[in-house]
Amino acid sequence: MSRQYYQRGHLVEAEELDDVVAVKISADTPGRAVAEVEADLGSSARGEIRESGVDDETADAFARASWVFVRPNLRTREAFTTGAEIPRAEATGKVIRRPNGRIGIATDALTVRLEPALSEEEAERELEAAGLTVVNQLLFATNLYEVRAPASQDALAASVELHDNDRFIFAEPSFIEHVPARFRPTGARYPQQWQWRNAGSNGGTVDADVHIESAWDRTFGAGIRVAVIDNGFDAQHPDLAAGVDPLSGSYADGVGSAVFGQGTTGMPDSGHGTFCAGMVGARHDNGAGGTGAAPECTLILLACLPDQVGTQTTLARAVAYATDPSTEVSGIGPGNGADILVSSLGPNGADWDLTSTLDLAFDFAATNGRRGKGLPIFWAASNGRNVDISKDEVVSHPDVIAVVRSTNQDREDNAARGPDVELIAPGVNVLSTTSGGGYSTNTGTSFAAPCAAGCAALALSVNPHLTRDQLRQVMHQSADKVGGPGVQYDTVGHNDDYGFGRVNASQAVTLADGMRP
Repeated sequence: MSRQYYQRGHLVEAEELDDVVAVKISADTPGRAVAEVEADLGSSARGEIRESGVDDETADAFARASWVFVRPNLRTREAFTTGAEIPRAEATGKVIRRPNGRIGIATDALTVRLEPALSEEEAERELEAAGLTVVNQLLFATNLYEVRAPASQDALAASVELHDNDRFIFAEPSFIEHVPARFRPTGARYPQQWQWRNAGSNGGTVDADVHIESAWDRTFGAGIRVAVIDNGFDAQHPDLAAGVDPLSGSYADGVGSAVFGQGTTGMPDSGHGTFCAGMVGARHDNGAGGTGAAPECTLILLACLPDQVGTQTTLARAVAYATDPSTEVSGIGPGNGADILVSSLGPNGADWDLTSTLDLAFDFAATNGRRGKGLPIFWAASNGRNVDISKDEVVSHPDVIAVVRSTNQDREDNAARGPDVELIAPGVNVLSTTSGGGYSTNTGTSFAAPCAAGCAALALSVNPHLTRDQLRQVMHQSADKVGGPGVQYDTVGHNDDYGFGRVNASQAVTLADGMRP
């Protein structure tokens, strides 16, 4: 069935899968009873779900978050039609294939923004008149709300209807989607972290690293807060715990709006997030096995999209919180926000559409971060050989610094390419922290981005007066033009595979220091 909705002002044509629905099984359902619940809803046979248009990887990812796809029986279909309660179901949704082919679950949840000129009271009256139920007010833009559609509509229908209401700037469905981590494990372990000092072992090229040791002669990144957004972290890891900021927190899964909790108690664990955090700020000289790029920085660990499933609205809230914690916790001043933000979440293949809410969060970070200096945002570009980075509207956003991965021979390695690639950094068989207090090697752009962000933290620590744009320029100008014979950089020093070059921490620190007032 053809469906329509609006996103970032454009009418989007999508497909609702007619013969499959999504049901979130209640968290209190015993594991042994889940299969019985699925059977009572209809058929969840993997082959049939695949025939309906949901691939196995997507189905498995949603299943980890307790969402199941079923071909509904008559009773379940009638419940969907009438809105009747389904036993042991926490939520239900329609399965939507968007233009880029990615599957999303549409419920009655939307994010809407009304005209900024309206007072809060006027905005809430308009929401009530439209039949919308407020779930949460988002504080990083004026009159921005998470809402539920009227009982007679789903989020897509409400989006279309509200588009014609001139009091609303936008009304976009809050699709629940699979946002995986951008890494591909290799399982091999190197005896040392070549990303910091490449002596040419294991087939590497001498000095094909970020030249960080001479930067460490001047700074270890003390005084800089780096926010890392991921699915979860081992915040008690012996190489991380001493650097974790009390402003760290997590967004627990919730129907309609995720619930934020400050602190690391109950924080979900993720090997991917732990690895990324270690690349940025694993401690040094503590007897543990490894170090991060900025081993004396402070880490604001922000866990969101548990099980890699959730909405961009939750991701936007995490970006806004990193910028200004008072958007989630009253009484915390904006000066306590992060100095640098990094995330390595996003689907591989580069197709990722951007919602207006996440766009507003990026704008909020650029405008309000660091008391008006702007919050630099580093993000891992997609893995996948020569995929078009422009199709990833999150990473190619003008307020985001896109990072791809290099090998220990200073060569690009199977990542997105295009004019929006800004930096390349080590991300192949690099060593960092893992959940459970261990260490391993992994490969992915996921790990190149925090490597670059940690190096930027060193530069910012010697000159905290730098604006976001100045730091970005420092990272561009200090990068090494690598790639070997045949690799050409254009007149402004850019290459579609290597960006402005491989990160050089030593030169970045020197350049930043020379710009002090």
